[in-house]
Amino acid sequence: MHLRRKILGVTLASALIAVALAACTSAASPAQVLNWQPCVEKAEFDCATVTVPIDWSNRNGSTVDIAVVRDRADDAVGKIGTLVSLPGGPGSSGVDEILQGGKFSPELRARFDIVSMDPRGVKRSHSVQCDSGLAASRPNMMPDTGGRISDIHSYAGDLAASCRQYTGALIDHLDAVSVAQDLEALRSALREDQLTLYSRSYGTMPAQAYAELFPKRLRASLMDSVDDHSLDGRGFLASEARAGQDTFDEFASWCSRDAQCVLHGADTHRIYGELFSRAERGELRDTEKPDTPLGPLELSRTVTQRLYAPEWPRLAAELRTLTDQPAGLPMPSAPTQRSGRAAAMPEIILCSDWRFDIADQDDWLRLWREQTANTPTLRAHFAWAAGTLCSGWPTPPQNPQHRPQIEDGPPILIFSSLHDPATPHEWATQVADRTPRATLLTYTGWGHGVYHRTPCTTTAADQFLTTLTLPRTPHCTPA
Repeated sequence: MHLRRKILGVTLASALIAVALAACTSAASPAQVLNWQPCVEKAEFDCATVTVPIDWSNRNGSTVDIAVVRDRADDAVGKIGTLVSLPGGPGSSGVDEILQGGKFSPELRARFDIVSMDPRGVKRSHSVQCDSGLAASRPNMMPDTGGRISDIHSYAGDLAASCRQYTGALIDHLDAVSVAQDLEALRSALREDQLTLYSRSYGTMPAQAYAELFPKRLRASLMDSVDDHSLDGRGFLASEARAGQDTFDEFASWCSRDAQCVLHGADTHRIYGELFSRAERGELRDTEKPDTPLGPLELSRTVTQRLYAPEWPRLAAELRTLTDQPAGLPMPSAPTQRSGRAAAMPEIILCSDWRFDIADQDDWLRLWREQTANTPTLRAHFAWAAGTLCSGWPTPPQNPQHRPQIEDGPPILIFSSLHDPATPHEWATQVADRTPRATLLTYTGWGHGVYHRTPCTTTAADQFLTTLTLPRTPHCTPA
């Protein structure tokens, strides 16, 4: 079975019908009462849980408690309502984000109760648990160094079985549609007719699902660094690779013109290429853990993470440190085997929303050639390993890819960086084009996440969320 550009219509239609029926049942159910208490970690915030079905199509089945947090509006008289913030990841804790001070301006904190959650499967909300040994030692995912897709699919099956052992039935219901239905239960418990929604990165997945299922329950939605859930697996991997290459090129350009870069005057593309070759041979060590080998995909992931902020000076310094690292004997990779102990692994939530069909080694090699063509310097984006693993996941995604199907929805503002290593700008343009009442604001700079970048981006967001006023300009420039 090859990568498909379209999801089978009958499968998607059946899924949407089931979701719609569950949504209607949810709307008819009596609302819960949230028992707000001072948070244990920080008493100035309120914490509670909302109880939801593990499987929204079976409301009489087992349940899971979703952890929520509230930062009460500073201006009770001028309060607009509740702003729900959906965290990214997959695997980020919305509760932690609020307890650690959040990301929002004093204006928003004055005018809204700001509420967030740990989505199902994350931290306080029945965290996904898998075997720690399998989670820590994955098979070779590099075709150039002998990786075999059959080994990876076998490993994915073993890993999934361990996740089911430690997580239970929730492992089959981690998708963004289920999170959107959890959000609707939270809205009802909050006694709000409508929610104002801010979502970032992977949080835009349930945000889009909520707009599809409950459009009338949304006052406004701001999606920051949006995921394009219309892409098939092949398109997902290719666009991520292009984003990785673009953002590394921007780093290299900065390094060539700024004398403060410790690699100024050197060919950063060549330096990375040599390091990647050394990593393939097993000769690199983690700069912070000298006894830990730094493989080629780990090198690529580390570099890409430094492009999030971006942290260009730090990245240059780390590449120099790795270049100066003395060559050592290759370290053998650890075998993949069970430990008999559980470890949190929320990143596998991705497999609940994205389908990657890789039938055999030839399919995988074709995708690898496309990956390296789209990012000739990095050679692979971190999405490569995620997509490869999910291609062997034994349970089909509950929320397969499809174009947005939003009718009578709210105004939607989409934020995107022009040079984003994780959610490419091309995703934002496509989502904006295909989403009714959507407006795109582009930050013509670098990094992942836009809200806090400049006074222009923060002001545009705050005005939209408080007054529903759309930005007068489609661009914000770096400060």
